[in-house]
Amino acid sequence: MSFAWRPTGDELLWRRLRGGAEDGHICGIWQVRPAGVPGGWMLKSKLGAASWFFYPEHELIYCEGRLGAILAGDLRDFSLGPFFALGIAALNLAELFAPVAGRDAEDGITGEPATLRRLDLAAELLWADPADGLAALGALADLHLPRVKVCEWRHEGRTETIAYYTATKKRRLLHRIYDKGVQTGSYPAGTLLRLERQHRIEKAKQETAEHVAQHADPESLWLDGFEDWADAAERLQVTSADGAERLLLEKVECGELQREKAERLLGSLAVARLRGEGWWRELGKPHLGRRRRRELADHGLPLSPSAKVPREVPLGEAIRALRAAWREPTNGQTATGSGARRTQRKQAANAATVQAGRKAN
Repeated sequence: MSFAWRPTGDELLWRRLRGGAEDGHICGIWQVRPAGVPGGWMLKSKLGAASWFFYPEHELIYCEGRLGAILAGDLRDFSLGPFFALGIAALNLAELFAPVAGRDAEDGITGEPATLRRLDLAAELLWADPADGLAALGALADLHLPRVKVCEWRHEGRTETIAYYTATKKRRLLHRIYDKGVQTGSYPAGTLLRLERQHRIEKAKQETAEHVAQHADPESLWLDGFEDWADAAERLQVTSADGAERLLLEKVECGELQREKAERLLGSLAVARLRGEGWWRELGKPHLGRRRRRELADHGLPLSPSAKVPREVPLGEAIRALRAAWREPTNGQTATGSGARRTQRKQAANAATVQAGRKAN
């Protein structure tokens, strides 16, 4: 989450901040150090659970942080914040930074509302059985999408993070799925999975945080340009090796799959189970392994079904419930409301609980 203020033409404010950059502190209270980008500076300590940056040459002040932590004023809070509270968070942060800028808290930074420069929309799947969550996360790493590069990070033999990037020279992060329970130490591996869509908003398209909170459609933002992922994830069959083979045979029986192709895919499943994808690399044909992965993904199956899941995991139902949760109304609450938190929960085949309800990270 990132909010921006642009106090253009405010010589007193920028003289104060430039002086702080030269002295290494502002009024002897707020320590300052260079930011990673030339010409930029940042406060050494977080303020309001957010990191603060300012660029005098560009007349730009912005902050970054997690919405839940900002609303709680506590860096140890890893919960998601409600979408309707974006405006509240921006107002609170402006009041906190106002003394740094030499202003009264009620005046904020510029007297104008903050614009939204980055928005991370997030939802969580809380699995009753951690083995189901691990299997679902591993299967999601096998998704094949056009013009998208999938990166997987593993630890101790299990998938912990999946990132989807644009398959371009200057790649851009589209979507991230990771084991939040492991990251925070709050749940066993596979129990709590967080799904995040990251939006970096161009300057010309930035709107005020309050306007976004009141008028934007969270579901559209979450799926923006990424409907293919949601559709493919809904079709994904998370099951054991025996279950995957049975599903392929059922597709042959109902006429969805030709026998010859089914035989090839069954062989691919057996090779992947017994020898892993290293089989194709040893043959000097890693592209064949990628091709088999794509072919199986077209039929909703991962290349390496989990041997630890004796039953089918209802990932598709969980994804459908997650998409529906984004459409839940906020009961009239907007960014000018009380700021009370709201958690939307839906059951997905009694296997996973969706925690979304217009949340941001």
